[in-house]
Amino acid sequence: MQGGTRSSKTISSIDFILWLIQEYQDLTISIVRETLPSLKASVLRDFKDRALFYGIWSECCFNKTELEFRYNGNLVEFFSVDNEQKVRGRKRQVLWLNEGNEIAKDKYTQLMLRTEGFAILDFNPSMPHHYIYDDILTRSDCAYVITTYKDNPYLPDEIIKEIELLKETDPMAWKVYGCGERGEDR
Repeated sequence: MQGGTRSSKTISSIDFILWLIQEYQDLTISIVRETLPSLKASVLRDFKDRALFYGIWSECCFNKTELEFRYNGNLVEFFSVDNEQKVRGRKRQVLWLNEGNEIAKDKYTQLMLRTEGFAILDFNPSMPHHYIYDDILTRSDCAYVITTYKDNPYLPDEIIKEIELLKETDPMAWKVYGCGERGEDR
C-alpha cells in the first residue's frame, strides 16, 4: 500500500486485521515497525482506538509487557525490528509492515521467510530508490494500491488545507505526500 500522508493506509489495515480476527481463529498476526517508540506512538495506539470503536478491545485481552492482543483464539503481536534477533524465530500467518520503507531489506526477508500466509506493507513513497520498488512491487504475487488523502473520508478540513498547501510551497512534497507518488532525487 503506497500512499500519501493521511491516506488511511494504517486505519484501513487495522480495520482489515480486526475483521480477520473476528472471522477466523488460530491466526498469528505480526504488526511490525522499525522502532518500538514509533510502534507504540502510532500503530499500537491506532489499533487500540479502532478495536475500542468496534467494541472488541478489552484490557484483559492485551498483555502490555509482551505487546500481545488475544481475541477469538487469535494472537496479534506488536514488535519492532530494531534488534536483529526479533526478526528470527517467530512464525505467523499474517505480517503487516507498517511504514515498511523504514525496514531494511535483510529484516524484511527474514520476516517473510517466517510468514506462511500473506503480508501487508504500507509506506510513503518518499525515497526515490528502495528495494520495495525493485524487489516487492515487481513480484507476480504482489497487489499494489496507491492511496491519497482523498481516499480518507474522515480528514478534517484543516488537514486537507495543509496537505493541499504543498502544491504551492513544496512540489516534491506534494507529489509524495499529496499524490502518493514516488519521490525523485533532488
